[in-house]
Amino acid sequence: MIIVDTREQKPLWDPKIHTVLRQKLDEGDYTTIDLLNKAHIERKSGIDLYGSIIQGHDRFRAELQRAIDKNVKLAVFVECTRADFINKRFDGGYRLMTKAGVLTKIINTIAEKYNVEFVWCDGRDDFREKALKWFGDQRVILKEEKKEKVHKAGFVDHNVASRATSENKNNVKWK
Repeated sequence: MIIVDTREQKPLWDPKIHTVLRQKLDEGDYTTIDLLNKAHIERKSGIDLYGSIIQGHDRFRAELQRAIDKNVKLAVFVECTRADFINKRFDGGYRLMTKAGVLTKIINTIAEKYNVEFVWCDGRDDFREKALKWFGDQRVILKEEKKEKVHKAGFVDHNVASRATSENKNNVKWK
């Protein structure tokens, strides 16, 4: 089941057609029941992203930092291609002044600094498809991480274990 943030104004999934739960999300706009507080998607149109990184960057970066602090994997899904964004070929982009090279550097810096993935989409249908795939990928990653933690927790250094056993047989305290 998809969870849509209550503040999301243009939900991708229509609750009349899809099984959707509306719930306040502190980070992002979308997640699923099983990925809640683990992996979320932040939706941005081209103009929204531009505003978030140029004018409202403090609030946007605070959201990215909150996700890191809470160990929530956050991906930013943008409703335009990277090339269209960088070249300001989106609604309202024609009047914006920031140069393409500057936008590229900002996006790359945010991606690196906040370990956030930008997913560029060619419209809302492409967004929906990529979002469902991303959610599936996150489930696989989390399952693998869980297996790895279990493996590490159950790992026994047999050299240490055999030394301890032989020392215990000799009633010698192992330090």
